Amino acid sequence: MKKILGITSVFIPAVLALFIINFLFDIVTLKIQGLPLVLPFVLCPVGAIFGFVGYKMNRDKLSFTGIIFNIILFVFPVIYNVMVTLIQGP
Repeated sequence: MKKILGITSVFIPAVLALFIINFLFDIVTLKIQGLPLVLPFVLCPVGAIFGFVGYKMNRDKLSFTGIIFNIILFVFPVIYNVMVTLIQGP
């Protein structure tokens, strides 16, 4: 159970990162439009909680990596939207 929380906390942002990379570079055509930029607001706090609980249970690096990865991915859509608005205009 302890290892599953760490793996889940890393797996959630990894899948979301793949969705975002696909959204930005259009590698595989998917009809999910802006969903990859909205999902981190919903799923990254869940992944961070899993990582925090896993880190409290056994202090492993996998859970700590999951916490950091979730926090970075949670902030990315905000930074992306601000940068695109500044570059392309409102």
